[in-house]
Amino acid sequence: MATFSAIRLAKALVAGMLIARFAQAFVQQPHRSSGMPLRTLNQASLNNMFMSADAFDYVIVGGGTSGCVLANRLSEKKGSKVLVLEAGGSSDNKLIKVPTATVKLFRSMFDWVFESHKEKACADRDIYLPRGKALGGSSCINVMLYHRGDKKDYEKWSEATGARHLWSPDSVLPYFKKAEANKVMKNSEYHNQGGLMSVDHVQYQNPLSKMFLSACKNLGFAEKEDFNDWSQSQEGVGRFQVTQKRGRRWTSAMSYLKKAKRRSNLEVETNAHATKVTVEDGKAKSVIYRQGDELVEAKVAPEGEILLTAGAIQSPHLLMLSGIGDENELQQHNIPVVQNLPGVGKNMQDHPAVVVARDAEDIGLSHALFKKGTNEVRPLQALKWALTGKGPLTSVGCDHGGFFKTKPDLESPDVQLRFIAGRGNNPDGLAAYTEIGQSENGFRPGISLQVIGIRAKSQGTVKLASANPMDKPRVESGFLTNPEDVETLKNGIKIARQIAESDAFEGKVHQEVFPGKEINDDASMEQYIRSTVHTANAIVGTCRMGRRDDPEAVVDPELKVIGVDGLRVVDSSVMPNIPGGQTGAPTVMLAEKAADLIMA
Repeated sequence: MATFSAIRLAKALVAGMLIARFAQAFVQQPHRSSGMPLRTLNQASLNNMFMSADAFDYVIVGGGTSGCVLANRLSEKKGSKVLVLEAGGSSDNKLIKVPTATVKLFRSMFDWVFESHKEKACADRDIYLPRGKALGGSSCINVMLYHRGDKKDYEKWSEATGARHLWSPDSVLPYFKKAEANKVMKNSEYHNQGGLMSVDHVQYQNPLSKMFLSACKNLGFAEKEDFNDWSQSQEGVGRFQVTQKRGRRWTSAMSYLKKAKRRSNLEVETNAHATKVTVEDGKAKSVIYRQGDELVEAKVAPEGEILLTAGAIQSPHLLMLSGIGDENELQQHNIPVVQNLPGVGKNMQDHPAVVVARDAEDIGLSHALFKKGTNEVRPLQALKWALTGKGPLTSVGCDHGGFFKTKPDLESPDVQLRFIAGRGNNPDGLAAYTEIGQSENGFRPGISLQVIGIRAKSQGTVKLASANPMDKPRVESGFLTNPEDVETLKNGIKIARQIAESDAFEGKVHQEVFPGKEINDDASMEQYIRSTVHTANAIVGTCRMGRRDDPEAVVDPELKVIGVDGLRVVDSSVMPNIPGGQTGAPTVMLAEKAADLIMA
């Protein structure tokens, strides 16, 4: 007993010494990204291009969510040589590990900071589109929610590809299970405990979150234990599962790459910005990448493959820079056409979101986390998190919520609500999160319900801004270009308002701040939606898979780029339609399945 007590005391003393540094790290911002393009590649750097010493069996372009999975699985193969190229740096950072610190990662050094350009359907606003820039990719900056979507989503995948044996619900479920180590659902045919991706509940429940669940039940919405149980409807409310381990964010770099990096056959290059895939005689031969002021060519072995895992914005961008895309667009930028694939950069899908927020008594996340009037973490909460992995620092903010049908005849829910025990000063929920992370005041007392169109019909595009690979592509979210999405969000706001007005909040929730009581008819609600819509950070579809004779398909059902040998795309860009839920888990599943396809 004495020894055990001494160990606990020692841990407490060490943790105590770290609290001040921890609190300081939480208050400070990581280096912010300017959002400006990188330096132009000049002739001097072109002249300095050199070739890596060896050819690789697999060159993985992007060390993000799917790239880390492939790096692990492909390097398990004896005799293979695997190279990972990641444009960002390490993700070994305190703020990435602390779930509540997610608000400090937007517009930081870990974010590409993409923005669209004054979209007419969004009141001529630029739409901020965060994408992770570090080993682990967007799994480093997302809100960690573990959702697979509805089984009907994968019926649509199998229909779009004509490959039921690959992409039907029964075909993808084993790979969802293979990936996860689920600490919550231990006796379910839909889950597994032996995988690498840790899934758990947030180890904290705010009183307002519990009241939210009561309010939903009072209105007749069923409480669900598992939104990923495909034997039931996705409809209902409850606690969302998250990709955490011992109260820490569990990125794909932590789960798949950390131990794999010890293998002698795996090389990982960071700060390595891919600029082109070279193709000769219809076969992908190498990847040219910029690292510092040098250009490097990484060659692939004759029977090897180049695997694009750069994400739904940068995979199509790199294809176009390499001469693979719509020939008309390539010719506009004087890029020689290697393969005319009109679908590259099209079919961009995302989850548009708006917010309903009310003032409330100071019993929410702000009260639990911070010293009053600051965003300085309470020392006891820092100690609790450091020693036990529990408490409000494990909260992602939106770890309670539900899925809803805004019309009774829908086959699947069209709206997700995320409940947050706090509010910001901005009705653009993503801007509010960013402001909270950069301010001295933390969350304001209140509640927020983020209303998300999870099966939106609008589509956007990724296009070239120039032929310079260091210029960001031109992205258009396409939000609200289909009027059905506006109606969906209107109806979602009505559901959110019903819940927020419930007696279950025991008088602790007060007046509506956003949209505000003056927003009470169709015209004003549409204006509110168009002027505040933002992303729920789930971009997919820009290199979509389909039948080989589909003129808009970019990759075939085995994820091979149509018309180019030795080149595949393995990330969320290949999804033909967006799953109804956050897309991190489907992206990991897709990479697990791709690894088997590649090594077959």
